[in-house]
Amino acid sequence: MIIAWVVLAAAIGWGAWFVARGSRQALWFRVAAAAVVLIGCAASFWMYGDHLDKTLGAVIGYFLLWGSVFVLSGACAGVVVGTLIALLLG
Repeated sequence: MIIAWVVLAAAIGWGAWFVARGSRQALWFRVAAAAVVLIGCAASFWMYGDHLDKTLGAVIGYFLLWGSVFVLSGACAGVVVGTLIALLLG
């Protein structure tokens, strides 16, 4: 799972670097927005699941949430890193 997350983040990061053709202010806004979403994903790890009922609906919701957090956090991490590299090199 960790390797899949790193590959996803690297692919999204390369894409964010490749399409970084905006103004510096727009690129910094992209970094800030992706960082806020990434912080939200990290916060959901701590907040969700502590008081989870053991019903079928709760378990299905749990896996749907973590599946989306897995993909979204990898994408946000890639956007942050790829855009920062584009800002530093450009």
